[in-house]
Amino acid sequence: MASQAEIVEGTKAHIIENYGRLPVAMARGAGSRIWDADGKEYLDFFAGFGGAGVAGHCHPKIVQAVKDQAETLLCHGNLCTSAPQVELAKAITAHGFGGKVFFCHSGAEANEAAIKLVRKAAGEGRYKIISFENCFHGRTMGGLSITPKSFQAGFEPMLPGGVMVPYGDLAAVEAAIDAETAGVFVEPIQGEGGMNVPTADFMRGLRAICDANDLVLVADEVWTAPARTGKWYAYQHFGAQPDVMTLAKALGGGAPVAACVASDKYADVLTPGTHGCTMGGNPLCAAAAAASMELIESENLTDRAEEKGRWVTGTLADAGIPCINEIRGKGLMIGVAIDESAAVAKDIMMACMEHGLLVCIAKNNVLRLAPPLTTPDEDFEKALQILIRVMKEV
Repeated sequence: MASQAEIVEGTKAHIIENYGRLPVAMARGAGSRIWDADGKEYLDFFAGFGGAGVAGHCHPKIVQAVKDQAETLLCHGNLCTSAPQVELAKAITAHGFGGKVFFCHSGAEANEAAIKLVRKAAGEGRYKIISFENCFHGRTMGGLSITPKSFQAGFEPMLPGGVMVPYGDLAAVEAAIDAETAGVFVEPIQGEGGMNVPTADFMRGLRAICDANDLVLVADEVWTAPARTGKWYAYQHFGAQPDVMTLAKALGGGAPVAACVASDKYADVLTPGTHGCTMGGNPLCAAAAAASMELIESENLTDRAEEKGRWVTGTLADAGIPCINEIRGKGLMIGVAIDESAAVAKDIMMACMEHGLLVCIAKNNVLRLAPPLTTPDEDFEKALQILIRVMKEV
């Protein structure tokens, strides 16, 4: 087996360096733990930007579902369908607002599908989409067009129609609407923007504005769902049902699968020939995702996320750490805002890694915690001991 140094050097030599990777190569994972190629163990409290899934690394039930499907059928193309696609779509819609599902591979693709759906549903002449400061909707040209300018640099011009207003400001939303406005994209909790949580009044007000102006409301739940925030979908915290929602990251239980979910009103907008994804919802990924959804239900992981999230935030709040400015989030989607410069937050992240704990940063000064919902109590305790010690020292 190649050493970590060999893998890192091979990465530099053969893979485009667009990620600014850490000098670490991962080799295996189990539950809330992951090991690098040299055998060092880490508590994974970031879960690969949430993509490792809410059930943790290599959950036996998900692994078995993948094995069974791999021995049966890997691909069939979307002129046909298969049982895993249907099983997954039923699970997604049953726990949400019904409707129908379009499958793809990533959150950016799911948002791209939603952008097209919004424009097509709105009709000729209506193409503008309102989004919010500090949002993140992906790195495709469509997604970038409704994401802040800091991500757009070097790729201009953008797709026309992106209109950005302050998060939480209903008056700004109303002022931005004109005859060309088609819809609104909102994250029920902003992940990349710093784990920002809106008020229920804002989310419900947004729903009312969209209803009054015949606009499609899209909830970008790529980071927040399923189950991470203590609800199946984060919009359920606020009593504000969207018309469309996008899912990815944790949905696949570690496999690359994403979904654009449209309510009954908009479920038939994307007619045959209007959109597609060759490998979207392929049986292998759909089987993994369906197994993950079943685990969430059978092990009641939504309640566990809510319970352990309260415990984590309470423990951090009671630890008397001077550099903590604010703790925000819901469930096990937690942001710890550091009342210092961006360099200090990065120092904390790197020191945690040295001590065997993986966390990450959002918006420069916010530590992101997103552990698997199945993390054992002893791993929560060990991780918080490391984090608290590091924050006090650094």
